[in-house]
Amino acid sequence: MSEDATASELTGGPETRILAAVSGSGSGESVVRLAADLATAMGASWHAVFIETPRSARDPAIARRAADALSLAARYGATVSNEPDDEVTRGLTTHLEAMPADHLVVGTPTTMGRHRWFRRSTVLSVQERFPGLTVHIAPKAVGVADGTVGSETDISTAAKVEPRHHLFALGLVAITLGLAELVSLLLGGRPLNLLFLFPVIAAAARFGLAPALTATVASVLGFDFFLLQPRFHLELTAPVMVVTLAALLAVAVYTSLVTQALRNRVALSDRSAKENARIATFSQVLARAADWEETAAAICDEFAGVLKTEVAVFRNRAGRLELVGATMTPLTWGPIDQAALDWCWEHGEAAGRGTPTIASAEWRVEPLCTSLGVLAVLALVRHDGRDPIRADRGVLFNTLISQAALAHERLILEDRLRTD
Repeated sequence: MSEDATASELTGGPETRILAAVSGSGSGESVVRLAADLATAMGASWHAVFIETPRSARDPAIARRAADALSLAARYGATVSNEPDDEVTRGLTTHLEAMPADHLVVGTPTTMGRHRWFRRSTVLSVQERFPGLTVHIAPKAVGVADGTVGSETDISTAAKVEPRHHLFALGLVAITLGLAELVSLLLGGRPLNLLFLFPVIAAAARFGLAPALTATVASVLGFDFFLLQPRFHLELTAPVMVVTLAALLAVAVYTSLVTQALRNRVALSDRSAKENARIATFSQVLARAADWEETAAAICDEFAGVLKTEVAVFRNRAGRLELVGATMTPLTWGPIDQAALDWCWEHGEAAGRGTPTIASAEWRVEPLCTSLGVLAVLALVRHDGRDPIRADRGVLFNTLISQAALAHERLILEDRLRTD
């Protein structure tokens, strides 16, 4: 396995392609910088991709780190995208099959405790699938966490447990008790405790683990009290009851985990499809924009719709920044906001609300950068004073930023052609 390119490898050409696999770990910035250095040294094009899994969708910290890494990649001139998949390895393999690359830049593998005994290395799996691919492993920044901490919050599409869900589970158990009694009378034998799998599975699949556990306990108690001989007597220590309880608990846990994983996968795919459609539509709108004002209006409408914020676009004209378009009229703009705007234009870095630079500003300003440099500045503000860019919108935001920057690059090149 090759982690560092030799001198002979750094002789790429226009056809050489570099892929930076950005994750939500602490090595994202190192991955982007190494890929940018390779692209510059080899004169190659490069792309940064984030494989979004259900786990990364649940953890705002991972989403934020991935979005920051993609934003940095866009400022270095890369094209960026995010692709949903259940597993990083499979998502990365699928991406390489659709967009082949000659060099792959990944972050330093993180230590995952007991999980490292059960999960195969992504690098090894990808190299086996693409033996001609040169892999470069970027070092992790000192003092940055691995980002492998489990999620503390679930995605917004997860089923919320309510008291009526437990009542629904109890109702299913009551119906099953009646059916079991009917079967017992018709067959003249002991009722089958397997019938109680149905309410447990139904509660787990529909409402999750907690109602399934309610159904499990109610099924065991109901079976023991009403159906097991002698009737109307609890004997929970009987072997048949212990086996029944263990079996129903196992079914409840397994069904709820599988169902939740399927819900997460569907939600992630649905969100990704909507975001991709929105990106495609935004690109078409920008392509139809004929001048700076129409482009700024399209950008303001799109970002205001995605982030639910006020938006303004500034461009350089005759050596000074001027407002091209905004959703707020008149524009509320203070001296601190102007300082953040000037810093962003001069340094090509985000400033203002939600950033380490001039965080006291009301507005957040983001540079629109390509290989030509900083072409314009996008400003956003929320009426409640919070960071305009939510963690779950970070990846989409940076993709839209890249589209907006490319639109401004086209305008600048058209202006140069008209003046030449």
